[in-house]
Amino acid sequence: MPTVKKTLKTPAVRTDGASMRASRGRTHPDGVSFPVAPGRSELPRGYAKTLGEIKQRIQQERLRVVLTANAAMVLLYWDIGRMILDRQEHEGWGARVIDRLAADLREAFPEMKGFSPRNLLFMRSFAEAYPDAKNVKQLVSQLPWGHIIRLLQRVKEPNAREWYIQAAIKHGWSRSILAMQIDARAHARQGKAITNFPATLPPADSDMAAQIFKDPYLFDFLGTAANLRDLTHGL
Repeated sequence: MPTVKKTLKTPAVRTDGASMRASRGRTHPDGVSFPVAPGRSELPRGYAKTLGEIKQRIQQERLRVVLTANAAMVLLYWDIGRMILDRQEHEGWGARVIDRLAADLREAFPEMKGFSPRNLLFMRSFAEAYPDAKNVKQLVSQLPWGHIIRLLQRVKEPNAREWYIQAAIKHGWSRSILAMQIDARAHARQGKAITNFPATLPPADSDMAAQIFKDPYLFDFLGTAANLRDLTHGL
């Protein structure tokens, strides 16, 4: 009988974009491929603009979420300070009671470092300097706690303090820049604070925005400080 030869067909090679991307990528040991992103010269004309808009939105929303948590913490600190102030005025609480309160709070919330006797006294001073909760909520709570402490320590005149709050939020000053502006008496050169100051976010690329993402008081408050320390140590 004549021998019949079988012709083996060579599989067609894909030349579409997905195949080309896969060929440029890397392959996992289990056979899964990870395509490489195309070069910038292969992208649509409006890609860079869209990328910039998405990045800006991500930065703004991250900052908004963190500032919302910060405002909740600042309002909590103000409320604790108000309660301490009230007990001191009506029940004669002294330094020893504050020490006991600090110890009990730290026992109940060991992961939070914001309940030292010194910080509780700052909360008291905060409530004393700002008796109106509405003003705290609308303006002061936009600042990190470290900024508020610096203002309480170094600016005693209420109008001047309000000017520095507004300027720090508008320009996104870090705590050290705020201190420099206070030392230079910037409020005396620039004039009065703005009435009805709009509740705006500090610039997303500002020093304040960078600082608030690393605020130890805020991370302790949220219960994420340990994870942050582990991550930082790992880096």
